[in-house]
Amino acid sequence: MYRTGIRLWVGVAAVLCSAQTLSAQAVRQLTLREVIRQVQEKSPELRAERLNQDLAKADVLTAGLRPNPSLNNQSLQLMQPSHFPEGTNAINRKNRQIWWQLTTPVNVAGQRQKSVALAEETVELNRLNYAETERNLLRSAAQTWLDAWSAYQTVVYTERLQHNLDTLVQISDVRLRNQVITQTDRSRTQLLADQYRLRGRTARQAYQNQLTRLRYLLQTTDSLEVDRMDSLFFRPADWLTDKDVSGLAQDRADVRAAGQAITVAQRNADLQQALRIPRPELGAIYNPQNGVPYLGFYGTMALPFFNKNQGEIRKARIAEDQSRQVAGYTRRQALTEGQVALRNYTTQRDNLTRYAAIRQQGAAVLASVRYAYFRGGTAIVDFLEAQRAMLSIEEEYLATEVAYRQAFIDLLFVTGQIQRIANP
Repeated sequence: MYRTGIRLWVGVAAVLCSAQTLSAQAVRQLTLREVIRQVQEKSPELRAERLNQDLAKADVLTAGLRPNPSLNNQSLQLMQPSHFPEGTNAINRKNRQIWWQLTTPVNVAGQRQKSVALAEETVELNRLNYAETERNLLRSAAQTWLDAWSAYQTVVYTERLQHNLDTLVQISDVRLRNQVITQTDRSRTQLLADQYRLRGRTARQAYQNQLTRLRYLLQTTDSLEVDRMDSLFFRPADWLTDKDVSGLAQDRADVRAAGQAITVAQRNADLQQALRIPRPELGAIYNPQNGVPYLGFYGTMALPFFNKNQGEIRKARIAEDQSRQVAGYTRRQALTEGQVALRNYTTQRDNLTRYAAIRQQGAAVLASVRYAYFRGGTAIVDFLEAQRAMLSIEEEYLATEVAYRQAFIDLLFVTGQIQRIANP
């Protein structure tokens, strides 16, 4: 009986350990690269946007279709028997005229070919518009990841600080009982601990909110955590020069889409010019009249005295001019954004390096004051002041690191590299 109980408890312990192991394995560590890759593959917004490309390809199919021929029939029956030829009746072919006409619209001025060319260029424009939509969506996903990372860092340093303050409160209780410090000194320590306990609760809730947003973006219900040590932000990049950044910015999706819009406008202008020429309809006629067969030609065409497609031609020219203006300022905007993003990134990178040194110095000062306080060489007020100064340094360092990572994401965004980091 005793051995059976031992086996039972061992089995329960093994099951619990396995469950904990599986639970730990289920938590996914998310790097920025992983977020970008998952959004590109699973985003419902991008899946819906891809259908626009299929719609544009269907327009190419429609533009390439040739018009259906038209079949026309007319039958005339002689109604007065007195006019029937001798020896005939009403159903005799000599008392009837039949008209068969087969016609088809004729492609002139390359109208069908120009319609196809316009549709094909529109497909390319839709592809570039999709790439631009993806670029903006990935920027939003990267921003959500960064917000989650920032919240997680706040949770980590707040919990670490909370642990130190709780320890300090316990030490203060002992020193108060030994009448080394006053009740006021102990209350100051407790107030600071309570303050950061509330901060920790707020930070944890903010972190969970950002993880919920990440789950939606990734279309998953898995347990997630952000990778605190994402090496992507510190990898060497050989394209981080003003010339290279400017070149990459000029090659991003919205700039290329603006250039493609000019081509689409030109193809539309060509088509509208072709449509000013009326499309004739030609065909053949077979016309048996009273038993005598006739074969003829049929042709019809609108005479362009009034309507020469003037309105659509004018609209096409205006659209072309508009596209050129948009392309011009889009290129200038991309160039400016690239230069600003690179300078901001360089500044934030240098600031992060300097703040890392300041953080080390602050930690050394705090350690020295702590040692003096525990040895009785300084008052608790000095220790708490040093603690507050270190907290301020920690918060400023975190803000600087967030600003650096934000600058890096902005640089990836304005250069279009954010769409390429999923597959380095």
